[in-house]
Amino acid sequence: MSDNDIAKKIMNYMFLSMGNTMNQVPFSGHHWMEHFVIGSVQYFIDEYWDDAKLPSKKPLDICITYLKIMDSVGFLHAVDFSIEEAGESLLMSVQTNKCVYREYCQRTREEGLFLKNCIRLSTFQAILRHVLGENKYFTAVDIAADGFCYGKLIPSTRPKEEIVTRENYIIKMAGHRAFLLRQKTYASLMNSIREHAPQVLKHVLYDAGYQSGLTLAGKAQESILSPQECLQRLLEELTNLGLGKLELVSYSQSQARVQIRCHDSFWADTANVYGHLYRTPQVECDMLRGVLAGSLSVIFQKDIICEEMACQSMGADYCEFLALPLPQHPPEEGGNS
Repeated sequence: MSDNDIAKKIMNYMFLSMGNTMNQVPFSGHHWMEHFVIGSVQYFIDEYWDDAKLPSKKPLDICITYLKIMDSVGFLHAVDFSIEEAGESLLMSVQTNKCVYREYCQRTREEGLFLKNCIRLSTFQAILRHVLGENKYFTAVDIAADGFCYGKLIPSTRPKEEIVTRENYIIKMAGHRAFLLRQKTYASLMNSIREHAPQVLKHVLYDAGYQSGLTLAGKAQESILSPQECLQRLLEELTNLGLGKLELVSYSQSQARVQIRCHDSFWADTANVYGHLYRTPQVECDMLRGVLAGSLSVIFQKDIICEEMACQSMGADYCEFLALPLPQHPPEEGGNS
C-alpha cells in the first residue's frame, strides 16, 4: 500500500471518527459534518486554487476545474467523475469503488450513523462558495444498486441552519430560545397541572406540541426537496432531540395519510417512571401527537389530526400514531352558506 493510499484511508477514518463523535453529542444535526468538510477543504483551496485557471464562473466549470486540480496533486482521477448541468442544478456520478470516500460512506451506513451527506459533494459546495461568494447549494445523494453514486447540487438562496444551535450560552431551537429540562422536572410540572386543572391537561399538551410542530416543520422545509424528505428529516431531528426513536411506517402524499412509530417515547417513559398523567388508562403521548399533527399540517399544507393508536405506557411494544386530514364537516342545514 502506497503512502497516498494510507493517507486516504486515514482521512476516511478521520471523517468516520468525527461522525461517530457527532452522533453521540446531543442535538448534533444534519449540517455539522458538511460544515466541517467545507472548512477543511478551504485550507486546500487557499493553497492550491488559482482563479486564473477558470474558463468561466459557471458552476459546472468551477467543479470540473476543481477536479482537475485535485487530479494534478494525485488525489483522484478526474475522468472517474461525470458532471453535467440539469437546469440550474448539477448532476454528478461516480463508480462507488473509485470514490476516495467510499469507506466512509460504507461504514456510516453499516453503523447506522446519523449522517447523510456526501463528502465529495461537500467539497464542491466549498469551491462553489469560495468562487461565487454567498450562493448556497443543497446536496442529495443516492448510492444505487448498479455500483454508482449519483449526486445532485441544487442552488438555493435560503441559509442552511441546524434545528438546534448555540450562540455563546444561548441555546435556540428552530430560531427560538430553548433550554434542557430534566424528565423529573417535566413530570412535576405535569403532575401540578393534573392536580389543579386535570380537565385541560390533554388539550394543553396537544396544543403545545402542535404549535411546536408548526415551527419545527417550517424550519425543516427550508432545506428539503420534497414533502416526504421533509418528514423524514423531521423525524430524524425529533429522534436526535431525545423524544424517542421515530420511524416512518407508511406515507401517502395523495391521501395525506401517515403512520409513524416511536420506540422509547419520552412521554411513555415518563408515565412508566413517575406515574400516569390521567386518572383513567389511556395513551400518554399527547404532546408528541401534537408535534406530529402540527408538522404534517405544514408539510401537507392542510389541517392534519394525529391520534395515538398504541402506547408503551399501556404495555405496547412501541407507540404508534396515525395522521389524517381533518374531516371537513358540511354546514348545518339552515345555516349560512
